[in-house]
Amino acid sequence: MRLSARADLSYGNTRLRARRSELLRDAEYERLVGGDIEGLLETLEGTPYAPDVEAAQRSDRLRHLHAAIRTNLGRSLEEMRSFYADRARRLVDLLLSRFDVQNIVSVLRAKASAQQPADPAPIALAAVGWLAEPLAGELLRQRELAGVVDLLARSTPEPGQAHALRAAFGEYQRTEDLAALERAVVAEDAARAAATLGAAGRDGSALVRFLPREIDERNLLVALRLRDALARGAADPPPPDALLPGGSAPPAAFKATVHAPARNAVAAALGPVGRPAWRAPLARWAATGDLTALERELERLRIADAMALFGAGDPLAIDVPLAFMAAKLAEARNLRLLGEADVRRIAPDVVRRELLWPGVRA
Repeated sequence: MRLSARADLSYGNTRLRARRSELLRDAEYERLVGGDIEGLLETLEGTPYAPDVEAAQRSDRLRHLHAAIRTNLGRSLEEMRSFYADRARRLVDLLLSRFDVQNIVSVLRAKASAQQPADPAPIALAAVGWLAEPLAGELLRQRELAGVVDLLARSTPEPGQAHALRAAFGEYQRTEDLAALERAVVAEDAARAAATLGAAGRDGSALVRFLPREIDERNLLVALRLRDALARGAADPPPPDALLPGGSAPPAAFKATVHAPARNAVAAALGPVGRPAWRAPLARWAATGDLTALERELERLRIADAMALFGAGDPLAIDVPLAFMAAKLAEARNLRLLGEADVRRIAPDVVRRELLWPGVRA
């Protein structure tokens, strides 16, 4: 998949800018904080979520909410894909390929962890990309992981992905290392993205910034987990090859992080490979040791920076689809948080801190 001349994203970007007005705003989130799921669903019935809320009828209101969010996110992003053609479409396909990888990994985990043939009921697959019904159901009905891998390899539209799956599964049969199988899928996608973006020019420059950023953050978190495992004297710590290529910094650059003697020395150990946006989150992690909070904060910052491309990005490039995707992911994240807050009795002030407020970076 190679891109040379400038892609025409103008029509699709115009459509997405119009759809930005349909996204939930700060004032709507503020009204929803502290409310219950019933009120949240009623509010969504007065928005573009209405057909998704109606189609996702469940007796369990939280499951009802999650189903509506999943359906709306998938429908919105597939409609976004349909706005583009030719080279522009290939760039948008690349942007959305993360959901293909996410779905493959979800299916592999579901089948590898099953002690008996799994219930064919759908698992939490993103409703985006080629791994959809009826294929998803057929995959989940496979009795063995070998059948899942074979069907995935025959179904993926990417020959490189099929080859990576088959090769990695051969190794899995020897080691039963599911994490290594998953890494092979993620690494192949990252390598393919890097190769495609190398020919994309100006149109894909935002992805050239954001995709390596995601890999760098993943590698940072993996290195910190490896560091923690070694510090605890774990008998079987995560392998060093858990780090992925394709980031701004090579995996070897995180070696010093793994062996940093104390948490407050990690930022210094990163040296020139550390991103400025990491400083404050890493300082908070150094004080608490909470890797989950660090991961959540890095994700929040990345999504907020991507949403800011609505105003700060190139209006004729991939910046607008990237911003729209980030905004829809933020909206889905916020709505799930509001629903969980009702069930788990999370205090409104905690919810406000965790929400991604779209007006902050608009």
